Amino acid sequence: MAEYKDYYNILGVGKNATDAEIKKAFKTQARKCHPDMHPESEKAKWTEKFKDLNEAYTVLSDKQKRTIYDQVGKEGYESYAKGGGAGSARSSRSSAYSGNPYQQYQQYGGFGNGGTTYNFSSSGGGFNGADFSDFFQSIFGGMGGMGGMGGFSGFGQNFGRSAAAGAQSGDVEAELALNLEDAHRGGNMQLTLPNGRNVTVKLPAGVGEGKKIKLKGMGNPTPRGNGDLYLIIKIRPHAQFRLEGDDLHVPVIIMPWTAALGGTIYVPTLDGPLQVKIPAGTHNGKKLKVSGKGLSAKGSLFITLTIDVPRTLTREQKDLFAKLAAIS
Repeated sequence: MAEYKDYYNILGVGKNATDAEIKKAFKTQARKCHPDMHPESEKAKWTEKFKDLNEAYTVLSDKQKRTIYDQVGKEGYESYAKGGGAGSARSSRSSAYSGNPYQQYQQYGGFGNGGTTYNFSSSGGGFNGADFSDFFQSIFGGMGGMGGMGGFSGFGQNFGRSAAAGAQSGDVEAELALNLEDAHRGGNMQLTLPNGRNVTVKLPAGVGEGKKIKLKGMGNPTPRGNGDLYLIIKIRPHAQFRLEGDDLHVPVIIMPWTAALGGTIYVPTLDGPLQVKIPAGTHNGKKLKVSGKGLSAKGSLFITLTIDVPRTLTREQKDLFAKLAAIS
């Protein structure tokens, strides 16, 4: 069995961390660990760290997965990993885990009024379902987390109520987790339903958080026919951009001479690098707005400028700064 992973330690949060604290910690750590932020020679190492970080967030940001993870615990998992079984001497907390802990948890969870809520995910940035560790798979197995590139698969059932009131409605809600880039682009994506059926879902470009997409007749069967499947969009936190409605926020570092003299820099957007003019006399923390470059065409990109000073200076640069100090 795989070695136990402390997801709280990986994210750098306590076990009582709130959802907001977990989300903030992930965004902070993602910026530091993203492979693109490091030299080519170190990318392999940081790719593994980023995978662990992504896996930790996948579990701790999902209420059901976090509950299961907490219930299993380190002691329970290690006992389960050793193959102790129900008859071995171990704590009462871990005694339930003679098989897959997720399956045991299902026995007590129950389903709400015959309704079902499913969890779908997409992947991007070079990571997919295969990037989840053996530890993740040993606990969550069929619950899944991320699908393949350009499609959706590997999902599990969450305990919840049906989309419409009443046990006979047949309507089903599904949370569809998208990367920011996928939500921005939209387009046709393949989705594998719990019954194994493959369907094509057309996502509008710039689809926002909480948006519902209705798939008629794709819900649970009822005496009156199949109910409908409602996909509820959830957008994952991004290592570089912060999303607020249709607007995107991105921090950008500029050099002191660019701030003083003005100039042109390249700024990241979801459509690729964009040239932006920096006005002379720019102060630290200044915000620039680029319309139409948000999640959708209705949104804007807000650039927060941070003036940085080089950690190392050449002799010529030091002399120039000394002259500037002398005449200021």
